[in-house]
Amino acid sequence: MRMKRFLGVALACTMLLSVPIKAEEMTAVGNYTAEESENVLNIDSLDKQEPTYLDEGEVQELLDEQDIPQPYVTTPDACEPNDTISTAYPYDRVPITTPALTSKTDLFWLGMRTAGLHSEEDEDWYYVNLTAGETYFVDIRNVGLRNWYIELYYFNADGTGYYYTTDPEENSVYEKKPEKYFYFEAEDTGRYYIKINNGGDWANKLNYYFYVGPAIQTFDIVNMPTYDGVQFLGNTYKTYVCNLKGIVPAETAIVNLSLTDNITSGDKCTEIEKYMMAGGKTYYNASGGTSDVIRNINGVSLGQVWMIGARCAKNLHLTNWSGVLNGRFVCIMEPFPGNELSF
Repeated sequence: MRMKRFLGVALACTMLLSVPIKAEEMTAVGNYTAEESENVLNIDSLDKQEPTYLDEGEVQELLDEQDIPQPYVTTPDACEPNDTISTAYPYDRVPITTPALTSKTDLFWLGMRTAGLHSEEDEDWYYVNLTAGETYFVDIRNVGLRNWYIELYYFNADGTGYYYTTDPEENSVYEKKPEKYFYFEAEDTGRYYIKINNGGDWANKLNYYFYVGPAIQTFDIVNMPTYDGVQFLGNTYKTYVCNLKGIVPAETAIVNLSLTDNITSGDKCTEIEKYMMAGGKTYYNASGGTSDVIRNINGVSLGQVWMIGARCAKNLHLTNWSGVLNGRFVCIMEPFPGNELSF
């Protein structure tokens, strides 16, 4: 599987010299949907795992194994008892650990759900409804250098079935990896069963984080700091650099974005003109500072090195200012930086 590598995990925001920028004439922002942003992402380049098919006897053998009792050693989580297919817990009811991007440390948990295994014999089952023809991402992380793994099963009405797996015994690329994942295209619409097992590599009190869902996901950005700021006075923009590489997934497209004001000291100013610049293009808010919306930035990759600039539109205020990000983006779900595998 060919994976795109993330470029770093630290957010660097460094103050630069004052840079005068001539404001551009910008057209008004039209309606821009997440679906339109998705078209920017190169999902067709993803390599997908093929299923392993099961005949009736193999499916029945799997179901028969479900009668084995699974005692707990540690305190069960809220999903227990989900030790069998018949007691599988609904995936959508497992709380999302971090549903929105709010800081530079959120990427590890973004969109992930969490639970735990509670004995060497324990295994967890969940169920989720998927749609034929859609591309999905399956991921388990925070398992350390252990052989905990995740699988996905589908059972046909005729008693046959198929599954996808990250079990190291079936694919050595997953051996002792801290994160195990794959993409696949669903063959059927209906209920799929998620299995999580420790692979005989037990460790007490080790929670796992997991994701089973669309390979393309949409997230909100909520009051995310840019970790630096400027002092402006005069008619030139004062600027600083904000590096979002490795803070968001590598493949992203902005749906909408606002740069709201955090005035740390000095004069209060409600007429702040500001911009964000990356890749040789500059994106402004409305002339006169009447809106926080950054215009015409839709579809642009969020995970870049950005120059952020601000000034008082009327050249009246001495203000210490920092930008705060709010908005929405779509992304291709990927492993955490440094956990990529070579398939």
